Amino acid sequence: MIKRRIRSLADQISVLALLATAALPLPSVSAWGSSGNSDFDSSIYGMSKQRDWMSESTSISLKFEGCVWGYVNDRENMGCMDDESGDGTTYWYMMANCRRAQAAYSMYATSSGSTSCNKRDFKESFVTKDGVSEFVYNIGTYGYSPPVTADDVDSLPICEYDGSQYYYGTGCSSSGQFTIDLFSDAYCTQFYQTADYLSNFNSAMKSLNKCYNTYSSKTDEDPSYSLASILVSESGHCSQAESSLCKSNDFVQNSGSYSSSSGQRAAARFTSGSGSFTNNLKYGLGFAMMLGTLIMFVGILFTNRKKRRAMMHRKFRHSGGESTSGRSKARSKSKSKSKSSRKLKKKRDASRGQSSPREGSGGGIFA
Repeated sequence: MIKRRIRSLADQISVLALLATAALPLPSVSAWGSSGNSDFDSSIYGMSKQRDWMSESTSISLKFEGCVWGYVNDRENMGCMDDESGDGTTYWYMMANCRRAQAAYSMYATSSGSTSCNKRDFKESFVTKDGVSEFVYNIGTYGYSPPVTADDVDSLPICEYDGSQYYYGTGCSSSGQFTIDLFSDAYCTQFYQTADYLSNFNSAMKSLNKCYNTYSSKTDEDPSYSLASILVSESGHCSQAESSLCKSNDFVQNSGSYSSSSGQRAAARFTSGSGSFTNNLKYGLGFAMMLGTLIMFVGILFTNRKKRRAMMHRKFRHSGGESTSGRSKARSKSKSKSKSSRKLKKKRDASRGQSSPREGSGGGIFA
C-alpha cells in the first residue's frame, strides 16, 4: 500500500512538470531550407550576419590599424607546409598553426553623406588572411588614388632561405610596424631577430591611417563590387581579444545581452526579462521531476527491504516449527519405546513368579 502511494505521488509530480514545460513558450527557429519567421534575426549566429551596413551605406572607409601576426588561409602559398606531416610532429604542428604578417584595419560606414571614421560610424575591425602583400595589391588595383601599390611589396619576402643558417620573412614588431625578421626554422615560425625595420614602407602605410575611402555611392554603382567588399571577403573578424590593435564593436561587447534598439537579438529572450523567469521556471520543474523520481526510488527501496525482512521472519519461524515437531516426534518415540520395554519387563517378572511355586510343590511330594 505504501509503495503504491509513493509511486502515484512521484508520477503525479513528473506529469505536472512535463505538462508545465510543454506549455511554456519557445522561440521559433526555422528548419533548414524553410523560409521561417521573417522577424527572426539570424545575426545572432556570427559577425558574418552583421554586415548589412555594406549594402545600406553611401560611404565606406577604412583605417589601417597596424601589423598583426595572424593565421593564413593558404599554408602552401604562404611558405608553410602542405597538408602532410612528413617532417615530424613538431613541424606538422607549426604547419597547422602557420602565421604571417597580416594587416589589421577597421571599417567605418554611414548611410548619409560621407564618413570621417569617427566612433559613431565604426562598424567592425578586420585582419587579412593572405598577407600584407595581397592587402596592398588590392588597394593599389581597386582603390582611389592609392598611397601604396604592388611595387611597394614586391620585394617583401614571405619565407626564404638566407643562404647561411637562417630563414627570413616579413614580420611584425611589438608596436605594430612591419619588419623583416630572421627565423631559425624552415617555415618561419621560430623568431630569431629583426633584420630590417622597413621605415619607408611603414611611412607609406601611415597614409591609410587617415580614413581611406573604399566606397562612395557617388562614383560606384554597387558596393558589392567595391574595394570594401573585396577586402572584407579576404579578411576575418578581429576584436580586442585577438589583438590590441583591433576594436570590438557593440555586437561583440553586448553579445547575448538584451537591447531595446532595432538590433534586438532573439537570443536576448533567454538572458533577460521574461526569459529569465522562463528559464527559472524550467529549472524548478526539472528539479521537481528529479525529486519525484528520487522519492519513488527511495520508497521502492524501503518497501522491498520490509518485504525481505518479513520473508526472512516467516522462513525462520517455519524452520523453527519443523525442528520443534521433529524433536517432539523423537520424544514420543522414545517414550513409547520405554513404555513397551517396561511392559515387557513386567511380563517377564510375572512369568518367573508363577513358575517358582510349582517347582517347590513338586519337590516336596517326591521326597
